[in-house]
Amino acid sequence: MTVKAAENPLRGNNPSYDQAAKMFLSRKKMLAWILKRVVTEYKDVSLKDIEEKYIEGEPQVSTVPVNPDHPIPQNIRGSRNEDSSPTEGKIVFDILFHAKAPVSGELITLIINIEAQKQYPDKYPLIKRGVYYACRALSSEKEREFTGIDYGSIRKVYSIWLCMEPPAGEDSSITSYHLIEEQLHGKHIENLVLYDLINVTTIYLGNSDDGDRLLGLLRLLFKEGINAAKKKERLQEEYNLNLTDDMREELSIMCNLSEGIFERGYKKGYDTAYKTAYQDASHAEKEKMALKLLENGIKLSIISDSSGLAIDRIVEIAQANHLQIVH
Repeated sequence: MTVKAAENPLRGNNPSYDQAAKMFLSRKKMLAWILKRVVTEYKDVSLKDIEEKYIEGEPQVSTVPVNPDHPIPQNIRGSRNEDSSPTEGKIVFDILFHAKAPVSGELITLIINIEAQKQYPDKYPLIKRGVYYACRALSSEKEREFTGIDYGSIRKVYSIWLCMEPPAGEDSSITSYHLIEEQLHGKHIENLVLYDLINVTTIYLGNSDDGDRLLGLLRLLFKEGINAAKKKERLQEEYNLNLTDDMREELSIMCNLSEGIFERGYKKGYDTAYKTAYQDASHAEKEKMALKLLENGIKLSIISDSSGLAIDRIVEIAQANHLQIVH
């Protein structure tokens, strides 16, 4: 969620939040929700089967660099990838993993790019970036998914983009873009699976979900300013989503560092925002939150006042992690 506003440090880049959000979304339980809604092949497949049968390996985040001029090992599956070339700038795939189609068993390459931005990007059309990423992912399959001229082994690519705010004047939406066949002359028809190899989907989170289950789930996670305990309760009750220990920790980080909470609290004063973030936290959780706030340059007095931790203890945490203290 990249919002440039120098006067409020909480509205700038927040690496801790971004990483926690990407890790949460990379969990198979969450990927299953996205695949079932967005990927046609999974429309009639249960969330449980998608999670347990069709997502290959264990998706990872921020681990494996990929260079199109040097193929990566065949066994790499499910990772964020930096794709660079001597002749091009560097691009980053946030989450990259493979999944099997439920009917044919054919592998489908999926790239999930989480655009952590509070506003629609104003420097470029997001859809063009999505198409570019999909094309790069498709071309990178050579010498990784197939060799030589074995183009018949090309896998389908999905590039799915989640943007926390829709374009100006719009509300929540899910839009899919893909290749179609148009007969300009004659009656030649190709099998759809042979050419429909790229799909780009944009997901924008606005002020409403209009009853769409995926949008409702994502809005609960990223837009609603309630604490982690309440979100966990609603995730279970409304979406039957039982969180793993890792997901619970990631959700806590997201809630406690949520820009939505901080931005609303900023208008009322820093104290209210931080006290909301620390609500219902155990002592150990408070120390973890204090560390995250130290990493983001929050003043020592504010961390102490809102958390109830002694200043000496916060200083110890900062020193143990080689962090600068802001007075």
